[in-house]
Amino acid sequence: MIVAVKNLAAERTRLLLSVFGVGFAVLLVLVMAGIFVGTTRQVTTYIDHSRNAVWVVQPGVSQMFRAVSWLPAGDERTLSALPEVGSADPILGQPSDFVHHGEQTAYFVLGYDTATGVGGPWSLAQGRNVDRPGEVVLDRILADKNGIRLDDTVRIVDGDFTVVGLSNQTAALGNFYAFVSQPDAARLLRAGDRVSYFLVQPAPGYTPEQAVQAIRDGVPGADALTSAEFAQNSRDIIISMIGRPLKAMIAIAALVGVALIGLTVLAATNEQMADFGVLRAVGVRPVQLVRAVLGQAALIAALGYLVGAALAYAAQFLIRDRLGDVTIAVTPVMLAGMALATAVMAGLGSLLPLRRVTRIDPAVAFRR
Repeated sequence: MIVAVKNLAAERTRLLLSVFGVGFAVLLVLVMAGIFVGTTRQVTTYIDHSRNAVWVVQPGVSQMFRAVSWLPAGDERTLSALPEVGSADPILGQPSDFVHHGEQTAYFVLGYDTATGVGGPWSLAQGRNVDRPGEVVLDRILADKNGIRLDDTVRIVDGDFTVVGLSNQTAALGNFYAFVSQPDAARLLRAGDRVSYFLVQPAPGYTPEQAVQAIRDGVPGADALTSAEFAQNSRDIIISMIGRPLKAMIAIAALVGVALIGLTVLAATNEQMADFGVLRAVGVRPVQLVRAVLGQAALIAALGYLVGAALAYAAQFLIRDRLGDVTIAVTPVMLAGMALATAVMAGLGSLLPLRRVTRIDPAVAFRR
């Protein structure tokens, strides 16, 4: 390793460029993977906060984001009559476009029973929950992006509402939530005597799975899924939308890392071929030369990994504070996996230099 350090230190500019190049590749991989993990977690935050409820939906609807669910409001009585059902709370929810001062943003209008609070915001940054018609709780990030404050009047679909609260954790990948009372949502969404979902809590002594089966058997024209199933199906939709391009960018970043390590080590090896020839001529075994080459690759990879991992860890907080609706989750498992991947990059980048070193002719020492 000492030999490797000396060899690379002789060309500091090349070393620094290679380290920062590998660091950039590591940063890109971690950020892309972090966005993937963070986004798939965040998009189902609303479902995850439904207290392990069973979601009753229109047949054929299995996720929340690319399907519209309509159910008769009268199904609440049918659901409540089932022994397996402890409570059934209606929710109205549809995607729409939020327009404020000419700026248009995609968002989700959610109407809930303000008396129970079920289906409403679970964390407020400012203000209070909705308790009367004409009031709205907006996502904090949506409000910040549009310069909206408490007590401002905003346009929701085609009605004017007073902002009484700003919610936390209700933004994901450009989608935001606006919470209003259920009667207001029914009017805005032209729902009539319909709702989008029922959130069912199983009765004591019954599991969510038992409640799901009872609803499927006892409520015609309705389907049911556990919150875990509903969340996973919704995540799968997001994965299908962003998974392929993110994976392509991760693969490109990994190839960049391999190329940078390989080119740097190869250039250093080429410059030292005469020295390696001398060493072979005096009896140094090829395995010792292999160690020197691998040491160079390992040093570049290790320094690059440290630079990239540190930047990625800092980036998750910077992006969260600046954007809000984009979440990066850089986890310990991800860092460990990236360390292993960087080691693989170092190994692949060393293949050509190793091939040259192991086949060196000692006579090259006398061709200077």
